[in-house]
This record gives sequence, C-alpha cells and structure tokens, in this order.
Amino acid sequence: MARGAKNPSEVFSKVLAKAKEQLLLDAKHAEDFQHKGIRGDERAAGLTSFLRDHLPERFSVTKGEVIDYRDERTGQLDLIIYDSHTSSPVTKGEENFLIPAEALYAVIEVKTTLTGDELVTCYRAAAKLRALRPFKAQFVPPRTEGAAADKNPRCMYAVFSYLSNLGEENWVRKEHDRAMEAAKLEGVDPDVVDRILVLSRGFILPGKGVGKEERDDAQSVFLDFYLHLMNFLTRETKRRDPIDWQNYGASFREGWIKV
Repeated sequence: MARGAKNPSEVFSKVLAKAKEQLLLDAKHAEDFQHKGIRGDERAAGLTSFLRDHLPERFSVTKGEVIDYRDERTGQLDLIIYDSHTSSPVTKGEENFLIPAEALYAVIEVKTTLTGDELVTCYRAAAKLRALRPFKAQFVPPRTEGAAADKNPRCMYAVFSYLSNLGEENWVRKEHDRAMEAAKLEGVDPDVVDRILVLSRGFILPGKGVGKEERDDAQSVFLDFYLHLMNFLTRETKRRDPIDWQNYGASFREGWIKV
C-alpha cells in the first residue's frame, strides 16, 4: 500500500507551519545575544520546546551525554530523545543529563548555519554514537526497503540547521555531495547521519541519496522531518527489548556462596 495521502490533512499541515514560523522567530530573537554559544543554546531551546509539546508522553527531551555499559560516552549532544518510561538519567546536572544507551532513541544536532566543517563534526559524533553498545549489541544502520524487522536497536541521528552557507541553486545535490565528503573524511558510512534538515532550504536522507527542496507550493520540509521522527519512534518502541540493568553491574554469578 502506498504511504501518504492524496489530500493530506490541512489542519496538521497548518499546525506544523505555525511551529516552523515560531522556530524561525525564536532563531531571530537569538541574534540579540552576542556570544555564539548562547545563540546556539537559544536556537536549540526552541526546537526542544516544540518536541516536548509534540512527542508522545513517554519520550523526554534533554541535552547531555550518552553512556553504555563499558563506560564509553558520546560527548555532549545538543538534543537527546530518550524513553523516560523505561529509564531515568544516570546523572542529572543543572542543564545536562547522562543517559544510558538502552534508553536512547534519537539525537538531533542543532546548527545555526550548516557548513562543511560542521558536517564533518556531525559525522564524527554520529560515528561515536553508532559505536556504543546498548543491550551489549550495537545501534544498527537504517533498514533498507524490504528488509525484515528485527530486535536490533536503532537510533536516529539528525542534523537540524536553520541556514546553509551553500548557494540556493542546485542546493540539494551540493549539500548531499559535501555530506558524502564529510563521511569519507571520517571513514564512516554516509548513513550514520540519518537526516539533514535545513529549515530554509530542504531535507536530505544521506544514506538513500535523496533530498527535496523547500517550496512554497509543497508540503513543508519541517513537516516531513516531524513525520519521519514520529514514524521512527513509533516503530522503534515495538522493537526494543526490556532493559537488563545487570549489564551495568558485576556478573550475576560473581560473589555468591552456597548457604
């Protein structure tokens, strides 16, 4: 059965269009701050607020680090989506949380302007995330069309940017090409980054080699991004096994004596 509707919901589209306008407005207000880091934090806060209001209740949104049972870590991530019904953070700081890998579902890195250097940084971070071992396994690559579902965990890694420093002409191809170059420089597969959204330009799926530009006469790419994220979370919750917290402790057989 074909996915999508011939006449999509106008109400749904309008809600997401208003949300996009609010994000752009928040980004504009962030320019009042001189410090680059503060501007970045303010723009990330706008997206965080939207997701907290529009994701299912079981998912929490924060920033911080992710850790696995070997104490391997990701480094700081802008926006983490995790299942708060099955896990609490290992540590809560004033602004950053430490999240166990088994509870992680998605990571979104928020950028003001996407550049080649930023893409290299994102691919490096995404590769570090893919190397974690949740459930003593690994986060697997995106499943290709027709691939059978399995219990291996997936984590969506997305780049969300407001602008791109590339010219508008033939933007999708040029942005995709430099994403491929960033992956090559880091020696990783292009699909470690699942989605690249530039709010003012368009939407790219690097692993599939496809993209679309933002057009006034078409569905907003922000709506596309939101639907992709929601569909992923819905499917992934059905695949995840229960968390075995003993993985973070000593062997269950260790230290016991017969009494």
